[in-house]
Amino acid sequence: MVEVNRGDRSDRRRRGKDRHHRCRNSGSGVSGRATADAKSGDGHVEMLRMFKHSNGSAIKSRSQAINQLKAILVRADPALREAMTGSSNPALFRCPTWR
Repeated sequence: MVEVNRGDRSDRRRRGKDRHHRCRNSGSGVSGRATADAKSGDGHVEMLRMFKHSNGSAIKSRSQAINQLKAILVRADPALREAMTGSSNPALFRCPTWR
């Protein structure tokens, strides 16, 4: 299997629209017109992608924890619920009555 870059734009425009553009692009690998190297997966871009992925995962976990804490607060003792009403998220996390 050969990784093929996108077909030549000027070549595509000269030939016009047709249904067989995928076949032409796949044939470029066999004909030698495609010269792209496969991605190695170990460069700076891959490292940044991994950082972005882990950051997104951390944000999602934080959101889940906040939602779970607020769901527990809905079913909590009325006195505690009244005391915590209007509190910010950091204030909810620091609440001494949770411990």
